[in-house]
Amino acid sequence: MTAEPDNATSSGQDEADLVSLQPGQAIGRYEILAILGQGGFGITYRARDTQLGRDVAIKEYLPTALAVRTGGITVVPRSTKAAEDFDWGRQRFVDEGRTLATLQRARGIVQVFDFLEANDTAYIVMELAPGRTMESRLATGTLSPADIDRILWPLLDGLEQVHATGFLHRDIKPANILLDDAGNPTLIDFGASRVPKEGATSAMTAIFTPGFAAAEQFTSAKQGPWTDIYGVAATLYTAITGTAPPSAFDRMLGDTYRPLAELNPEGFSPALLAGIDNGLAVRSTSRPQSIAEWRAVLRGEAAPAAITPSPAAAEEPIAAPSAPPPRPRRTALWVALAAAILVVGGAGYYFGVARPAALAEAERLAKQEARKVEERLAREKQEAEAKIAQEKSRLKAEFEEKERARQREEELRKAQEEARKQAEAEFAEKQRAEEDAKRKAEAADPKIAEAAENALHLGIVDHQHIQVALTALGHDAKRNDGVMDAHTRDMIGEWQKEHGDPPTRFLTGPQNQALLKDALPAISKFDADQKKATPEQPAKKPDAPAAGYDGTYSGAASFPNGNSIPLSTRIVNGSGSGSWSVGRCNTNVTYSLSVDGSGNAHMLMNGYNQQCQPNQQNLAGRIQNNHVQFNFPFGSQTAHIDLTRSP
Repeated sequence: MTAEPDNATSSGQDEADLVSLQPGQAIGRYEILAILGQGGFGITYRARDTQLGRDVAIKEYLPTALAVRTGGITVVPRSTKAAEDFDWGRQRFVDEGRTLATLQRARGIVQVFDFLEANDTAYIVMELAPGRTMESRLATGTLSPADIDRILWPLLDGLEQVHATGFLHRDIKPANILLDDAGNPTLIDFGASRVPKEGATSAMTAIFTPGFAAAEQFTSAKQGPWTDIYGVAATLYTAITGTAPPSAFDRMLGDTYRPLAELNPEGFSPALLAGIDNGLAVRSTSRPQSIAEWRAVLRGEAAPAAITPSPAAAEEPIAAPSAPPPRPRRTALWVALAAAILVVGGAGYYFGVARPAALAEAERLAKQEARKVEERLAREKQEAEAKIAQEKSRLKAEFEEKERARQREEELRKAQEEARKQAEAEFAEKQRAEEDAKRKAEAADPKIAEAAENALHLGIVDHQHIQVALTALGHDAKRNDGVMDAHTRDMIGEWQKEHGDPPTRFLTGPQNQALLKDALPAISKFDADQKKATPEQPAKKPDAPAAGYDGTYSGAASFPNGNSIPLSTRIVNGSGSGSWSVGRCNTNVTYSLSVDGSGNAHMLMNGYNQQCQPNQQNLAGRIQNNHVQFNFPFGSQTAHIDLTRSP
């Protein structure tokens, strides 16, 4: 199947890309390759059957007036009001696929391989029929009698099987018939889902192609095989003449159709031409009521269907004006004139030339009577034309009112959608405001702040660095011994106010990192001075007390987000070093590790915060049972380094 469905939009245009599945996506075992076409009731794709290794055509049920695609996959109704119509149409679509799959290679009908439900909608999998549409073929010229013969009979055989299942096509036209290289037809794009549901919204109004839709498709009248017969007949008329017949709706108001029997194109049998004309009768009851009946008419084996309604459609109303009254004949005029002439002639014969005045009077009376007849006929014609114009105006007003109602419904839907989006945005903004207020309240709570600082497990050296940093940044802590007295806490509060944070007097992990970063030069100088002030110890022998902690320490750095990085460090004479890669920052974290004779361990880690900015931390721990743990802040949480000495 290669033609586009439902007045489709070419896949090369932007509209199709907004709602269609994209190449590479899958529907069950079928992989989407390309978009063949898109219309008001669905999208047709070229796909690959990954199990059988063949290309197929897949039609997706997606009536754009009722549903939209979300997340690039799922199809959902546009509103709760549209959900019922959407579900009804989808069930018709599934029933159509199930029924067509049972036809088993009906002549002239596209073969259905599979049907499935996915993405909250339904799909019909069909053969990818070769060839081009009859519409594109007719662009090069009309068809010959042999071409028509090759197309007509297989098409009727296939339609007869479809009608036997209770289904109709409802949109037969040159664009929905594929012709292979030999001219053999394949009918595509069945439209069970396009049938208007009784009481449905205007969104479910069927889409018809002017010139090919029967009159009953414009009304609530009963449809049947005679409806498809009209579409086939209109298609044949177009193929023979090169022009589509007038719209059935226009023909109900004033029929300008030129019968094929009157045009008499060369090479076609009179029975075939009369049969096509019969299939194009405006009233459904004047057409053949089945394919079998029409086939007999086309072959000249039966007379065209009578005008009298058949039992199959006896109660069918046609919502159209009655045919315009027949043009009054001028017989009455000529009768009057003849009578007048006879009177005049009789008078002349009776009175002879002796009575010229009487003859003149008779002629005057004859002309007066003729004028009266002509005036009466003109009035009748004018009244008939006025009735037709009035009926056209009424029908036009009805259509315009339906269009206005549809536009009002669309505007209401858009307004509801905008209101929904605005409500969702306001709700999201309210949630963000509440969350911000909650975070600020928590940040301003001294108890919560104290608990957050305690979770950092800061040691004496860390407290000394905090005091040195405060003093360097203009908040004199008056000490650097690591004792966090009330004055030091006050200086922390001042620093917090300076940075726009609640003055809780306790540091969170991010605040501690920011404070140390701002005063990094002062801290580095403090550490250097401390090292100079501490007398260097002579190198210890391998069996000295500090060497008792030498060896290989292996473990990992574990982070609150679940990541874990393996570490391994060799301690020789109480010291060692190592590093690990930070892929996110495209650099390395380096650290040095030292252990004294009492098992006290110290780690200086030169790393990076979550914004990949340099960050130095001094970590303290103690080796017990060949194991040591270091804790350090990671955002607002705590990370851990666990190392165990190998035996």
